[in-house]
Amino acid sequence: MPNSEQLRRIIPDQALRRGACNAVNNSLGVFPEDMVTLVCDDASASVAASLLKIIDEKKATARVFWLERLMSRPIAKLPAEIAASLETSTVSIYTAHPHPGESAHRLEIVEKVPPLGLRHAHMVRISEDAMKQGMLSDYRRVARLNELMVSRMRSARRIRVMSRKGTDVQVKLNPIEGWESSAGIIGRGEWFNLPNGEILTCPSSVDGVFVCDALPPLDGESNTFDMVTRPLRIELQAGRLVSVSGGADDVAHRVEVGLRTTPEMDRIGLFAVGTNFELLMPIGDVAQDLFIPGAYFAFGRVPANKKVRWSTGRILPFSARRVTLELDGEVVIREGRYSAEILSQTGASSTFPPPREPVT
Repeated sequence: MPNSEQLRRIIPDQALRRGACNAVNNSLGVFPEDMVTLVCDDASASVAASLLKIIDEKKATARVFWLERLMSRPIAKLPAEIAASLETSTVSIYTAHPHPGESAHRLEIVEKVPPLGLRHAHMVRISEDAMKQGMLSDYRRVARLNELMVSRMRSARRIRVMSRKGTDVQVKLNPIEGWESSAGIIGRGEWFNLPNGEILTCPSSVDGVFVCDALPPLDGESNTFDMVTRPLRIELQAGRLVSVSGGADDVAHRVEVGLRTTPEMDRIGLFAVGTNFELLMPIGDVAQDLFIPGAYFAFGRVPANKKVRWSTGRILPFSARRVTLELDGEVVIREGRYSAEILSQTGASSTFPPPREPVT
């Protein structure tokens, strides 16, 4: 395909290749028998080129779709060429940086994953930095940590989230809601974001103050002001927004207006614990920063499963740096680092774990 040859002309550096190797070999388990649909755009070209390089080395077949070379953006509906390619693929990767109005075509892709039995890596907004950091993690150890943390969460009676800047939040879980686990190991009929590493649920109640000095609850504006020196103070009661203050310029006002004007958007619909323990600090990239050890929340909720009793159709996550997580009085994450006792239960590190069985 012409797009494949154009992408092969880009020579990725060794650091990108290492991240791509982990994604292709370990997360997706690509074999020569696989047919891979790779969707990219101008902004993700270097990352996509590194992925294609490893796919070629695996001797798998790849079909590349470079969005700007297909049609003008934004692209609302999934192009027919991509839809047809997915029908005969076993693996798919989406690396494009979204334009406003393109969520529908991304949803079309992930909805095809289960019925087609695809192994799909959703690498939306993937940056070179995230590829060189978050994609180097040992996801099999992350998977074991996820299992351990879900077990601990299910038995916990008191969950407390804290930070030195003033975060002090009590979380009450809903026994009806289950935990979702994302660890970056993608099986048939599954899709996950990459980089990855988190467990998440919909809490029953969240009470206290969250000092947001990392990702603010605003669409696509995580890098437009200095959250470290001028954080937001978010007060929550019974899982609802009480007030928001602080921040730079008029950010608090914009957050409050955005949450109050859509029904249920002022309600906490997601509580997540980052489990990618090899990540150290935020890099200003939402594709990676949410998976740092700690805890984050999101206003709103998407209809992800049949248990959903309310939905806003979208979420606005917000997070803090150096979060401490306490379960029944025991600190399991202290200022963004898992305890040695917890990590000792995930086993020894292995850069390239044994791959799954070949596709038949």
